[in-house]
Amino acid sequence: MNLAQSPVDACARVVDLDAEQSMRLRMSELGLRVGAVVRVTQRAAFGGRVVAIGAQRFAVDGQTAARIRIEPVRP
Repeated sequence: MNLAQSPVDACARVVDLDAEQSMRLRMSELGLRVGAVVRVTQRAAFGGRVVAIGAQRFAVDGQTAARIRIEPVRP
C-alpha cells in the first residue's frame, strides 16, 4: 500500500521511500523516513495527503504520496 491510498485517520509505518537522494533527504528532515509512524489527517487535492508525525503536520502531493510505501499499524 502507498500513502496516497491510505484513508483519513489511518496510522501507518513508512517502509520504503521511492525517491531520489535529495527528496529523501528533505523528507527525512521533516521526519518522514523509513520506520516513522504517520497519521493521515486529511485528503488533499489530486491524491495528496496531510500527514502528522507527532505534533508536526505537513502536506504531501499526490505523486510523492504514491511513492511512499506504508504498512498499517494500530494507533
